[in-house]
Amino acid sequence: MKIIRGIKNLKKIDSNSVISIGNFDGVHLGHQKLLSKVYKIGKENNLVTIIILFEPQPLEFFSHQTSPKRITTFQQKIKYIRLYKIDIVLCIKFNSFFSNISAEKFIIKILINKLNIKFIIIGKDFKFGAKRNGNIFLLKKMSQKYKFNIVEIEPIYKNNIKISSTNIRKYLLENNIKLAQLLLGKPFSIIGRVIYGNQIGRTLGFPTANIKLYKNISLNNGVYAVKINYKKIYLGICNIGVKPSSLNIQKNKTLEVHLFNTNINLYNKKIEILIYKKIRNEYFFESLKKLKDQIVKDIQIAKKYFNIPNDELKK
Repeated sequence: MKIIRGIKNLKKIDSNSVISIGNFDGVHLGHQKLLSKVYKIGKENNLVTIIILFEPQPLEFFSHQTSPKRITTFQQKIKYIRLYKIDIVLCIKFNSFFSNISAEKFIIKILINKLNIKFIIIGKDFKFGAKRNGNIFLLKKMSQKYKFNIVEIEPIYKNNIKISSTNIRKYLLENNIKLAQLLLGKPFSIIGRVIYGNQIGRTLGFPTANIKLYKNISLNNGVYAVKINYKKIYLGICNIGVKPSSLNIQKNKTLEVHLFNTNINLYNKKIEILIYKKIRNEYFFESLKKLKDQIVKDIQIAKKYFNIPNDELKK
C-alpha cells in the first residue's frame, strides 16, 4: 500500500480508480463495510483503490482544544486500512488553504484530473469542501458530466445504535468499553513505544512498561484490564493518567502496563494495548503501601475478569 502525504506529492495516476473519503476515525464496522466495498469494486473493475484521509481531522483544525477526542491515531488507521488491500492512501494536510477549496474544485482538480475517478463510495451523510457545501446531490450532478458512479453505503446499527465515531467516542468516555467494542468490531486499542518510567512499580514488585500517550485520547484516566500484543498476547492491567504511582501530579498523561506472570523487556518496543474493562478511576495514595495494596486488588479483579487463576501475589 502506497501512502501519499499531501496534494503537492500527488501525481496523476495512470489507471482509473475507485475512492472513498473521510476521517475513518476508529475504522469501525461502518468504515469496514465501506472499505470492503472499495476493495470489491476495485477487484471487479480492475481499478486502483484509493482512500483519502485528512490530517489533522477537520474538526481538530477548526475547533482546536474543543475538538472531539480521537479514537485512532493516523498510524492506527493505516494499520487497519492496510488489511483491506487498498492500493493508495492519500493523506491531505487540512489547513486554511485546503479548507477554502470549493467542493466543485476538489472534485475536478483532485478526483477527476489527478485520480481518474470512476467510482466513489460514501455514506449518506457525507459532506465536503468549503463550508461543507459538497454533498450527495452535488456528486450526482457532477457524476453525470464527468461520467463516474456513486455508491452510497447505508448506516449500520447494532442493538438499535447507529455505528459512528461519535457514538463510539461517547461510550468510551462513559466507560462503556463493551458497547464501544461492539460498534468498533474490535477492542479499542492504544499503540505506542515503551519508554523508561520512574521504576516505582518495579520497586513495589509490579514492573510496568510505560508509554507516552497522544493528548487527545478517547479514554478516561483510570485502571483497566487489558491484553498486550507484542509477538503474542499477554494479559495485564494498565493505568492511564498522570502517574499517581509517583505520588506527584505530572503534566503529561502516560500509560503504565503491568503484565501478569511475565518477565519480558519491552523497552523501546512498539506494543499494542487492547482495552477490555475499566476497573476503577485514577486516584492518589498517601503512601506506597496503600498503592501496593490497591494494585493487588486491581490485579485480582482483572484476573477474575479474564477467568485466570488468582495465584499467590507478592505481598
